[in-house]
Amino acid sequence: MINNYMLPIEKLERVIDSSYFLRKNLSFAFAQGYCHPRGGFYGKLINYPDPEGTLNIFGRKYSNTNKRIVNGALELIPIDGQLDLHYQVEPELMRRGPRAAFAEYHAMFALSDCIGFFDHRHSLQVAMQIHPWIASRVREVAELLKIPVDRLGATGSLAYGKIEPEHEHEDLDLTIYGSLEEHRRIFSIIREWLKDPAHRVIEFGKLWPMRFFYRETLVCPFFIYERPEEVPLAECDMEVVQEDVDFSGCVADDRHSIFLPIVLRLEEVKLSGEKASGMPLIIYDSSVRGEFSNGNSLAGRARRVRAKMRDGECEALLVTNGSAVSVQ
Repeated sequence: MINNYMLPIEKLERVIDSSYFLRKNLSFAFAQGYCHPRGGFYGKLINYPDPEGTLNIFGRKYSNTNKRIVNGALELIPIDGQLDLHYQVEPELMRRGPRAAFAEYHAMFALSDCIGFFDHRHSLQVAMQIHPWIASRVREVAELLKIPVDRLGATGSLAYGKIEPEHEHEDLDLTIYGSLEEHRRIFSIIREWLKDPAHRVIEFGKLWPMRFFYRETLVCPFFIYERPEEVPLAECDMEVVQEDVDFSGCVADDRHSIFLPIVLRLEEVKLSGEKASGMPLIIYDSSVRGEFSNGNSLAGRARRVRAKMRDGECEALLVTNGSAVSVQ
């Protein structure tokens, strides 16, 4: 089944956010963002073979590094705890580095360690061919979002073909390709849809601003930059200027709030209580995508960094754990 979905690693042209890779040790790694080291990628070790694991992937037992069962309930593992578990499972990952500052809570993976990858669009096409109910639901979601089906792809377990029977399958992790302006239009449709409380998703104790229910199917969208030139961060290199800076500011540009990395333009900035010039706030944590909008007054703790952006090098604020930022 995996061979139906997987493409050989030699066909990989560039690493794209929310992409799955099958490694030679049969673990599944998940790439995040668009800035990656040469010959590798920053990401998460999502599922790994474990004789005591509770996940069954095509007859093999696996465990997960970002979720766990506690007192019979599924909960998210905090982002720093996820990385600790990576290193417990595979100590070799700890010795790879140094990592870029924004990849503090990501492991570094080598493409040479991978058997293949799961192209978003290819995986969704295969899933729709094998499972007619998925094809029907995907077409309905595309109609809701007013986009052609070929702009959609698959991520999550759907990317590699692990699909429960129809009556048990409750979610679709879908990637959406398009320009920055197209994504803004699609997100506005989602926000309108979410005005109905019945369409909202509350999971792991929080309301998710981009996930939604459509005819009892939970849809989790991942917005993908189709045009590489629209990715705001241009390079992997990022110089840390100052650690642990208390900041506040008002969001003046939220166009990149739905992607990873989240990049917000802040104005009315204060650093450690002192007025400062407007600057980007970079949040490298996908768990808070879509949570911040124009006009929000934000406060938190960050690093001051020198970052290479598409429009030139500039000073910015970097947060690698979304819980460090709050709306005031």
